[in-house]
Amino acid sequence: MRTVLLKSNVRFFLILLLILSVFVRCDENEIPFPERNVYVTLTLANDLQNVLPGNYVTIDGYGVGGLIIFRVDQNEFMAFDRACTYEASRSCVLTDDAGMFECPCCGSRFWMVNSKDIAGTVYQGPASYPLKRYNCYFDGVNTIRVTN
Repeated sequence: MRTVLLKSNVRFFLILLLILSVFVRCDENEIPFPERNVYVTLTLANDLQNVLPGNYVTIDGYGVGGLIIFRVDQNEFMAFDRACTYEASRSCVLTDDAGMFECPCCGSRFWMVNSKDIAGTVYQGPASYPLKRYNCYFDGVNTIRVTN
């Protein structure tokens, strides 16, 4: 009899633990990043102003807050949304501050320096997620395609 009661208590505890783990969130202050369809073709010469490796340009009108196109090297580019990941909205578009992007709403700052591993990461919170990254394809000549 005691074994049956012990097994039922363990089952009850495991079911309760499963239900709690489904409904509990650790970072409830952060707003989920809104999904936007992004599909844009940009030219290196015109749209990206022949950006040099290790530098970036901003492009308005795509994603939530516009795009940041970071040129890693001669043949690789990275694309990020210009909206803050803490308060993702068109009214909280990141401002450029020489290698950093800052959110005018919450004060979060994001790296945008000449390193593929660091670009788009959080320098200072309250944001804890890096910038939203999009797929970026370079044709090797003059065209960059950004999609999600």
